[in-house]
Amino acid sequence: MPRPGNPDIRRRLLASGLELFYARGVNATGVKEIADRADVPKAAFYTYYESKEAFVVAVLGQYWLELQDRSGSLLLGRGTPVRRLQRYFAVIADEHERHTFMRGCLIGNLALEVSATSASVHEKLRGIVCAWEHELAAVFTEGTPQRRREVAGLIIEAWEGAVLRARIDRTRAPYDRFSRITLPQLVGLVGTS
Repeated sequence: MPRPGNPDIRRRLLASGLELFYARGVNATGVKEIADRADVPKAAFYTYYESKEAFVVAVLGQYWLELQDRSGSLLLGRGTPVRRLQRYFAVIADEHERHTFMRGCLIGNLALEVSATSASVHEKLRGIVCAWEHELAAVFTEGTPQRRREVAGLIIEAWEGAVLRARIDRTRAPYDRFSRITLPQLVGLVGTS
């Protein structure tokens, strides 16, 4: 599908979709609403994306890139694996706090809302979670590759639980517990701290 030469329109559509998906979810958000919020004609939406489903996949991709830009370098920094992971997740928790814990994690949100009904969204989510798991596993220097991946998977699962609880309680306490108690315990399973 040919892409128009105006990257600003694409950027505005993605930003509009991200905000609306956070606020109302995918199923309650229409293409016209996305286009209106981005200040582009509805027909322009279909110049960039063949369907709403393709757009959701693009929004997820953009979300993942932005998450990596904001906090991914913290995983490569200095310090113990626990400290690097704590800094990484603190950046994400800070962002959630700025939004009064109402938004949650787009990956988790869309996994619950759309993953079962859209094969392409499901595959994009699987790809993102696998990439995330790989990035977290790279923090560890000890343990077998399989053990590092398993622990990285557990970290993601525990984090998503903390995100859910923070949305319910509208407080940072679940993130603080995750950082203070859960991360050190899970990292200890690899044999490093």
